[in-house]
Amino acid sequence: MTARQAALTRRGFILAAASLALLPAARSRADEEDIWMATVPAEAEPHARTWMAWPSTPDFYGGPGAYFESVQETLGRLAAAIAENEPVSMAAPADQHALAARLCGPKVELVGIPTDDMWARDSAPVFVRKEEGSIAAVDFGFNGWGGKQAHGRDSKLAARIAEMAGIERHVTGLCGEGGGLEYDGDGTLLLTESCWVNDNRNPGMEKAEIERLLKVALGVETVIWVPGVRGLDITDGHIDGSFRFVEPGLVIASSYPGDLSEWARAHEEALAILARARDARGRSLEVVSIPAATEVRSTSDDFLSSYANYYVGNGALYTPQFGDRKADALALDVLGRLHPGRRIVQLDVDRIYENGGGIHCVTQQQPE
Repeated sequence: MTARQAALTRRGFILAAASLALLPAARSRADEEDIWMATVPAEAEPHARTWMAWPSTPDFYGGPGAYFESVQETLGRLAAAIAENEPVSMAAPADQHALAARLCGPKVELVGIPTDDMWARDSAPVFVRKEEGSIAAVDFGFNGWGGKQAHGRDSKLAARIAEMAGIERHVTGLCGEGGGLEYDGDGTLLLTESCWVNDNRNPGMEKAEIERLLKVALGVETVIWVPGVRGLDITDGHIDGSFRFVEPGLVIASSYPGDLSEWARAHEEALAILARARDARGRSLEVVSIPAATEVRSTSDDFLSSYANYYVGNGALYTPQFGDRKADALALDVLGRLHPGRRIVQLDVDRIYENGGGIHCVTQQQPE
């Protein structure tokens, strides 16, 4: 086994014993629930900016060296592409700013916040809009995906971003990640039980209580649960690698044709649930599938070949290009038809996807 293969990654992981100390006691703001009154906007709504986080821990990538440097270069290239269309703020330790500035380019704003890694979808806050129109931050108490990695600095990222942005922060009493939430902006939330109804994040909490707190925090009315997969990746089966809302009533799915794995079984089970589901407005859900890539460049066992893990920005949609010519072309066509008026930007960001995440996992939108 190489040093790279032995490294802590998002899909193939080693339990970090030291990180168990990060498991927080449940925190409650029940006394504030009646006055919170906020809703989570759809990702496709206009953004004030995109937040990202700089990878600062070489040990997660096999130690210092060429591979870790290539991860940083890939993230910088993605940040620069997004910054062509909207402001991008990159949280990064002060001693990393010179490197980050060189790799991200002049249009990316560097913000002096210490970080461990790049998974801003999970460690940054989920932004909501309050009744009077102001933007606020929801902090889901990131704990390294159930204590699987030590993320002491990233656990404070949501609070630091809220402070930097000068906005209210809501502590939910739940522990989870933004990648474990998929919302349509019209009252419907889609998520996996494997992430949220899990003692590594929310010990002793029943699904009904978790659902109640999510409804309060995000202002959603209907929660659709699918089973997901526990323990096969570091996230316990985040929803954003498989299913995404294109718009209310329309879901895109990354399918696994011919696959007999537990991932494929869970996917088929989820499809059956979605076929019966109704959203917050009583609509049935149309599901459009895009087959995952199979002929990819990367040889990593942790490679995420899903086209569902894209990011919808201002005027553009950012999606991976895996080197599978047929699958890449099909994804480009389907995403273009489903998102008329947005430029589809395909990027070679293999270094992100071979660590078990994707473009969506390293971005977090702050709505206007």
